Amino acid sequence: MTEFLPTYILYLAGVVVSAAISIYAVQKIIFITRNRKIYDVPDDTRKIHGAEIPSLGGIGIFIGYVVVAAFFWPRLQFYMPYVVASTVILFFTGIYDDLMNMRPYKKLLAQLIASFITVYFSGIRLDSLYGIAGIETIPYWISIGLTTLCCTFFINVFNFIDGIDGLACMLAILYLGITGGMFMYMGQYAAAGICCALAGATAGLLFYNFAPAKIYMGDTGSMFLGFNIFMFSLLFVQFSTEARANGLDAISPQKALLGVIAMLYLPVFDAIRVFIIRGAKGISPLKADRSHLHYYLLDAGCTHAQAAFSLICINIVIIVLALLLLGLNSIIVLLCITMFMVLLTFIINRLRRKNKKDSVNQILNATK
Repeated sequence: MTEFLPTYILYLAGVVVSAAISIYAVQKIIFITRNRKIYDVPDDTRKIHGAEIPSLGGIGIFIGYVVVAAFFWPRLQFYMPYVVASTVILFFTGIYDDLMNMRPYKKLLAQLIASFITVYFSGIRLDSLYGIAGIETIPYWISIGLTTLCCTFFINVFNFIDGIDGLACMLAILYLGITGGMFMYMGQYAAAGICCALAGATAGLLFYNFAPAKIYMGDTGSMFLGFNIFMFSLLFVQFSTEARANGLDAISPQKALLGVIAMLYLPVFDAIRVFIIRGAKGISPLKADRSHLHYYLLDAGCTHAQAAFSLICINIVIIVLALLLLGLNSIIVLLCITMFMVLLTFIINRLRRKNKKDSVNQILNATK
């Protein structure tokens, strides 16, 4: 029956239906978690909300995503059984962590297993850098290991970025919207439909997660969202490779990979920067603090909404900058993006320090 409908109607319906299911599910989750007193308690370090706010919002995303995406899975049957299996593992790992505060090494093990299942059995992997840094084909087992590690890293990167109201949801919608749009352009309609379903389900949570948030996605949502964003981004690169190999007119694999790197660059850059800062201080890279850019923006005087929108705009600028420079050497493109982010981080940090200094001066003047 759906074959007789225009594809854009299917995509629109996928977004709307998954969003509606997610909104309904999240509404029920808020009711249940509040009655059962299942809260994300403030800790005055990273969790700086002023009230006990329920977590587990990722359940709503999962339900909306699975119900709608199931209609598109049969056309990606070679990939989807493994993607779904890994998604389910990460989903239940996230629930357990949100409820029981799972030990980090156990959570990391679950992430590695989930990533390996999809990478090894589905064949979604980075088997070449397409000339970036002079690297072409990557040996099979190195490719498996590298892609598994990169996927696990991005799962945690996306988890780290979920620090202020609405930010992770908005970034996920941006990434999935771009990836879904590229799948549409390439004629990969099933993959595009799945991206639309996940974007719609995430938008359903955003309805309650935007500042001031009534619920958080928690690890329940951030882990499987990060996994799916990474895998479908890599699948886009893989499809572009296959299209070129079959003589079809498609974006070159190198440009596709550079585009994906640019799209996901902001949270990755921020995570690496924070790891370096923590390492220089002699503390664990996984220790929670306020070194992330979204906290810098809050300390500079932004509200949660302003900080989230600022980072979305920065992410879009990075993507546009990469597109404008795609004709240049890949290393130059990456260096330009990095220099842009370093300069921007410096400016934000200066504003943060100035705002803190002004606040201290106001307090001192008030006590005189």
